[in-house]
Order: sequence, then structure tokens, then C-alpha cells
Amino acid sequence: MSHVKAVYEAVKKVLQFVLLSAVIVGTFSYAMFQGGFVPWFLFYTVATILLMMFLYMVIPLGSLDVTRSASEESRVAGQSLTITVTVRRTWPFPFLYLIVEDVIEEGLKKQLNTTPKIIFYPTIKRELTFSYSIPKLKRGEYQFYGLRLETSDMFGLFRKTKFIKAADDLLVYPDHHHIERWAAYERHDTETRLSTSDFVEDMTSVAGAREYVPGDKLTSIDWKVSARANKLMTKEFEEYIGQNFLLILNEEVPDTRVETLDAFEKTVEVVASIVMYAHRQRLDYGLWSLGIGTIRFPVEQGSDHQKRIVHHLAKVKPSEDGEFAARLKESEDRVPQGASLILATTTLTDDLLDRVRVLLTRRVQVYVCFVVTTLERDPWEEKRFDELKRQGATAYMVKEGSFLDSLDTKEGERRETISS
Repeated sequence: MSHVKAVYEAVKKVLQFVLLSAVIVGTFSYAMFQGGFVPWFLFYTVATILLMMFLYMVIPLGSLDVTRSASEESRVAGQSLTITVTVRRTWPFPFLYLIVEDVIEEGLKKQLNTTPKIIFYPTIKRELTFSYSIPKLKRGEYQFYGLRLETSDMFGLFRKTKFIKAADDLLVYPDHHHIERWAAYERHDTETRLSTSDFVEDMTSVAGAREYVPGDKLTSIDWKVSARANKLMTKEFEEYIGQNFLLILNEEVPDTRVETLDAFEKTVEVVASIVMYAHRQRLDYGLWSLGIGTIRFPVEQGSDHQKRIVHHLAKVKPSEDGEFAARLKESEDRVPQGASLILATTTLTDDLLDRVRVLLTRRVQVYVCFVVTTLERDPWEEKRFDELKRQGATAYMVKEGSFLDSLDTKEGERRETISS
């Protein structure tokens, strides 16, 4: 195909040269045979124009320096972003017009309200600048490739193009909701809930007692048991379920409809919100991202740990070919002891229910965040959602940033307090 294009361009140039030669020969012949002021004036005018076109053809665009800058350092989904492109010319190349286009990947181009292109008209300025805006960024990683410049003569016979490499990356982080309170633990007998602060303060429960060892905290001494045993005894604690968070993100989606992809974006937002919450509360947390492959972040804490997870959440992509249930089965034995497992998904399948059932039999506390769209849901998913609760998992429906405890909850009702 490229060979055919090269031949076409070569034939085109030959025909252009023949046409211009015919014009100049024709006007010269007319002036010679006709004589007089008008024929010679016509010849010299045409000759001058053709000379300018020839010079325009042979003079290169010259050396150009390109820079690209953004309005914000931190890019979060939903925010606007302004890109400024500057082209510096080492010497003022004469042009009738100059088209400058920022070449970016298609996914980012679809988010623009305008084309990243501008036409500059004759100017002596050495620095040419233009800007374009992205009104609402979407989460993901995007590429800037470079700038394409194009100009031609007044008749468009000699078109001149140049591509300048100016590679750049744009990483848009997922949006998140600020969780004020997460009443994850219900006392079903009294229908009361523990606030987050109460939950954090009550992370441990007494499992038994052992003999005092130098270095144990005095506040941990069990005085009643010590009196009975006639020696100092220390309370032995077991880790309270939920002290550590293990988030599991389901990358598998049933299709690539807009509604489904939007639901996946909401799923990533939910995971990011819990990560920010756990980081703020200084809890240990980890992330497993399961789909076509498996990516695991260990259960720990710290700013670097948070940055690595959020960076992954910015780049993760959904896939129809994912094998979430199979990946989860492979990783079940690696669930940390005492960790509270939070599973974020856009679909509920029988295989997923089987995996949750297995985890529950191993006394793993499981939370399922089922992200739904505004469309009518599959009746089978509604039944599976109820089945999750019957199995003993704590199941939430997540819709437009709210945690909905049941399918009967009215839209806008909040059983969890989340503020944007």
C-alpha cells in the first residue's frame, strides 16, 4: 500500500511540474507573438507567482521546538484540564497559513469539545501558542504523540507537512468519595451500628489469658484471672475482623456497553474511596486486581503504598475476557489471617457466589460492593444479591456514590454516609 502511495505522489509531482511548465511556456508564447503591455504584464505576473511557489516549495519549514504544558499537576477524573502548546521557530519561515495539530490518542480526543488544531496566518512572531480544553477528564492513561504541521502555497499545489515528536503521558486518577462514617458492623439484634471511630478503637477482642512476660503492657493485665491463678496473667488478644482491609477488584465485565463501562468506573471509585479512608485511618490495607491476570498489593500501610495502589487504579482497564472467579480461587489460600475482605464488582455470577461461600466457611469476613447502573437489573443478579446475605456476607448495592443495603432501598436513601 505504501508503494502505491509513493508512486501516486511521484506521478502527482510530475504532473504538477508539467502543468506549471505549460503555463509559463504558454504565457511567454502569448507575449512573444501578441506583443504589447498586457501580454508581457501577464507573463511577468505569472512568472513572479510561479517563482514564489517554487521558492515556497524548496524552502524547508526549518527547526521547530515544541513544548506542551497542562493547567494542573494533579489530574482527577471529572476535572477539567487545559493544554497549552507552544511552537518556537528558530527563524521566521514565511507562510501563507500554518496548520498546527496536537496528535493525541483517540480515547482522549473523544473527550474534547474542540479539535486540538489551529490555523496560524502570516506573522513574524517566532513563538506560536494555542490552547484547548478537556471539559471532563475520564480515568485512565493517555498518550500525546507530537505535533503535525501543514502548509502550502496559495493554490495548494505544493503541500508541505512535518511531524515533530513530542511524546508525553497523561495519567488521570480515579475520583473518590470522602467517607465520613462507615458503619460496616451491624448489631442485628438491636439494629444499632458502630461508628467508624468506635470500630477503630475496638479493633481487638480478648481471646484468653497467658502468663505475664516482661514488656507486656500493664493495661493488658487481667487482674481477675491473676487473682485466681495467684500470678500475673496478661490478656491475649485476637485480631478483630476488619482491622485490615483486603480489597478485591473484579476487572471482568459482561460487555462493553457505555452503561457497563460507567458501572466499572464507579467500581474503581468505590475501591479508591475505601483506600483513601483506610489510609486516613492508618489501617493496613491491600488490593488484589483480578481479571485476565492477577496483580496483588500486600496488606500494609504508608504513603508509598497508597501511591502505588492509586497509580494502578488509574491505569486498570475492564475486560470481557477476564476470569475473575478462577483468579480468586487461585488466590484464596493467600488471604491474610484476620483481614476483612471487600469485594468490588459490577456482576454477580454463580461462580462468584461459590467463591464467597468458600471464604465464609473459612471464617473470612466478606463484604461485597455490587455496583449497579440506572438500567433495569438482571433478576438473577437480584436473587444472587439476596443469596449473598443469606450466606452471611455483608452485601451492599452501590449506585451513584451511595451504599444501598438492599434492592428495596429508595434511590437517594443513604445507609452509609458519603459526602463528595
